[in-house]
Amino acid sequence: MIIKGRGYCCSKSGVKVSKPTIDDQKRYRKLDTRTGCLACIYFNADKEGKNWEVTKFVEEHNHPLASENDKHLLRSQRSISNAQASLLKNMTGVGIRTTDAYNFLVDEVGGVENVGFSKTDAYNFVQRERKALIDSGDAMSLSNILRERQSEDNMFSYDIQTDEMNRLISFFWIDGRSKIDYDCFGAVIIFDTTYRLNKYNLACAPFIAVNHHMQNVFVGGAFIATETIESFCWVFETFLRFVGGKQPITIFTDQDQAMAVSIERVFSNTRHRLCQWHISKKAPSKVPAFNHDRCIRSLFYNCMSKCDSEVEFENSWSDMIRRGNLGENRWLQDLFKVRMKWSTAFNKERLDLGILSTQRSESANNVLHGCSKATSSLVECYLGLDKLTSSWRRSEHEEDFRCKHGSVTLKYSDCLLLKKVSKIYTRKCYSLFEQSFMDGAVGVCIVEESRLTDERILYVLQHSDIANNVKQWFVSFHPTNYDVDCSCRGFQTRGILCKHILRVYNHKNVTQLPEKYILRRFTVSAKKDVYRFKTASQDDFDSNLVFRSHMMRFTYDLTRRVEDCKIAREYVLSAMNDIAKKSDEILEHDEKVKNGLFPDNQTDKGNVRDPPAMRRKGRSNNRPKSHWEKPTQRKSKKLVFK
Repeated sequence: MIIKGRGYCCSKSGVKVSKPTIDDQKRYRKLDTRTGCLACIYFNADKEGKNWEVTKFVEEHNHPLASENDKHLLRSQRSISNAQASLLKNMTGVGIRTTDAYNFLVDEVGGVENVGFSKTDAYNFVQRERKALIDSGDAMSLSNILRERQSEDNMFSYDIQTDEMNRLISFFWIDGRSKIDYDCFGAVIIFDTTYRLNKYNLACAPFIAVNHHMQNVFVGGAFIATETIESFCWVFETFLRFVGGKQPITIFTDQDQAMAVSIERVFSNTRHRLCQWHISKKAPSKVPAFNHDRCIRSLFYNCMSKCDSEVEFENSWSDMIRRGNLGENRWLQDLFKVRMKWSTAFNKERLDLGILSTQRSESANNVLHGCSKATSSLVECYLGLDKLTSSWRRSEHEEDFRCKHGSVTLKYSDCLLLKKVSKIYTRKCYSLFEQSFMDGAVGVCIVEESRLTDERILYVLQHSDIANNVKQWFVSFHPTNYDVDCSCRGFQTRGILCKHILRVYNHKNVTQLPEKYILRRFTVSAKKDVYRFKTASQDDFDSNLVFRSHMMRFTYDLTRRVEDCKIAREYVLSAMNDIAKKSDEILEHDEKVKNGLFPDNQTDKGNVRDPPAMRRKGRSNNRPKSHWEKPTQRKSKKLVFK
């Protein structure tokens, strides 16, 4: 049997033999490499493929052949190795531009001729990888990823909202680690929706908390199509459903009316605070007097965060209105109506950790800006936010390690109070405590001391600022149990004792802080302490859902702690078996207990369709043109009649 075959020498020279078919009106004009070259070789081979016989050979070419220095430009000589493909995928996955990743590979191998592929090949590879992520459709691929995450993490929960055409319009997710973090640090939440960089123009809405190292913590995330009351209500209700109905103490947002109404409906027990940064940014354009009158501007900033009482706020606000003749300013009138939401003078009894803006959430948006762009898919945005969450958790783990395997350098090494506190608080929280202690010891003086009827001592403290403005604070102190209370309400808002109380403690030589003035959320073992001090007798366990959520988180955290120790694992398994047997005995005698209380985290939505692609207002996804590419319009000459 004879096998016939033929080959074209022009294949190695990058020349195509077939005739071109180009539509100049509809297609981009690429470089034409078709020359109709007839160079070829025909051969016959036997059945075994050992003997080959050339039957026809045309050596002449009608074009120049590629030189040795240009062989890397030939298509047949270009390929991306597995190592290079992995490097390109990882670098572009963390936000590095494809051109920068390609230039890095070029520098590594010493030139373009040694890298093995062109920049266009790199762009094509990255684009193929992006399309592979959403092979079954963007929304359906995202749903599959969320379902896979749920199978890996039993505490992972998500929900998808669709329209009447089964197109995705919103989705929310939270994993097990985020539920634990919210249980420990969810008293203060930052919620922001200013980031909209994806091809569907969905708003990224992360829930951000602050941990015991004063670092950002991701406690849930959502993408929503429209910023309406219905959309925000769905997100907030889904969030509460997955965290066991536990509402935060304070939530910070920007000035969005739909968001404010939704928070009032869903978070009925939560204090809604507005971002002061957004307000101060709008102020110069809404009140022109701020641009040229420093006194009016200073009074406005005093009303925002420097007034210690509501009376002081009212006086400063009236003085500002009078000095600038701003009584008819509509923006200030509307701002005054919601003063409870942005002025610190009206929020002295609610914990806010000293936060004044939503910039912690906006820092997450800045990171996402490097991970996604205006043409990014939902899967890419979700994976980018997931990588950001992982980096935050690595930072928390590193800081936990430093706190456990190191000690803080004390500025006052002879102070027993600071020595004991340094072993309880994390490094960051201790630095805040130490700064308050130093400010009280240096800048605050006790001017009066008097005894009250209940054995308490009332101290009057005062402090003068740079402008010689004298302020007074009142601290009541019990000499037996060290119970204190300050008129500045610093402990109630920040969670750490203020400089006035620490000044009194230093004056009375107190060397041990009462336990009630040490919030467990600021300690080194914050997560362990939160679960250790929770008992079934607390009000949090009135609801079956809350109890179930707590027990799942408790066992999840316990499993993570003992998984590396064989003896501890065996002990936990044995104890859990005993608990299960005892529980079965109790359930047999209790007919009121209902079985099957664990609902599915997500109802199957079937084949979820992609949301409609939308372009951001005022922006184009096309490459911005340079000055020389922009068309110029010639000015028409005006005819002048004499």
